Amino acid sequence: MGNLFDTSLVSKIGLGTWQLGLKGWGSEYEERELIEALRFGIKSGLNFIDTAEIYGGGKSETLVGEALSAFDRREYFVATKLAGFNASASRVRKSLINSLKRLKLDHVDLYQVHWEPSIYTNITELFRELERVTKEGMIGHIGVSNFSSRTIDIANSALKDLKIESNQIKFNLVERPNKKLIETMKANNIKLIAWSPLAQGFLSGRYSAKDKPSGTVRKINKLFSSSNFEKYAPFMSELRRISEERKISIVQLVLAYEKHLEVVPIPGFRNAKQVGEIVSANSIKLTQPEIYSIETSLEAVGAIETTIGFYPKILPNFIAKLGFLFI
Repeated sequence: MGNLFDTSLVSKIGLGTWQLGLKGWGSEYEERELIEALRFGIKSGLNFIDTAEIYGGGKSETLVGEALSAFDRREYFVATKLAGFNASASRVRKSLINSLKRLKLDHVDLYQVHWEPSIYTNITELFRELERVTKEGMIGHIGVSNFSSRTIDIANSALKDLKIESNQIKFNLVERPNKKLIETMKANNIKLIAWSPLAQGFLSGRYSAKDKPSGTVRKINKLFSSSNFEKYAPFMSELRRISEERKISIVQLVLAYEKHLEVVPIPGFRNAKQVGEIVSANSIKLTQPEIYSIETSLEAVGAIETTIGFYPKILPNFIAKLGFLFI
């Protein structure tokens, strides 16, 4: 069994569904509109769909399942995630079965452990159980999300016949993980799936220090501080210049560049218009001068190194579960 992303069948840009069923993004999200937008994306060639059991307490998976019901099973690849507080050998099967019920599927193409579990979790037993369930046919491929180099090595050592195929982490032009993690992933043929590829809209060109976004999620994000808008103003100006020359949006330019880096960006969306913008980005090929201009402009201002951990691993899983009840 080869890596899921080594095939040309999986789209180079996917669709993220964190916003389906979640509060905190503003008031303009309607379920039917989101479902139709997702269907439009799949029809237009964006066939890699990512969700998770914690998104809206399963509501995202339910809405994704409804959207996918309009298609033949061979027309899409769906990824979901096992919540960190359910990441134990004894909980894997039950969580997966519940996800499959919500998605209305008999198997999931990629099953990811959502974040590094607490220190009380036996990671070896967890990944051996994931391998057993994969061999039973309920999982196509095993991935992780927000995992460090060390934990990836432990997980891979536990697997006998399979390997970790992807790590979904925060990755965009201005927010990057440390180089050691990137090197570990490349050495082990682990695909980088980029969540927040547009930095929650910071890279869209739609916001500024005087015109900040609404919604709790972005209000508490330090990236949207006035100082960061000032810091990255020259970089955003260069992105704007290139996008105007190419007659494409900044969003399309950013996604096209990330695709050039051979990561799999999974931008979110709220309507078919935004999905259409993402679809167009999938066919854009940047020139070498454009790539050079983006990279030199970014180098001049510098990227922010991101951290991996969601919560202190010394805390028991049930504490993390209590926190997610409020999402």
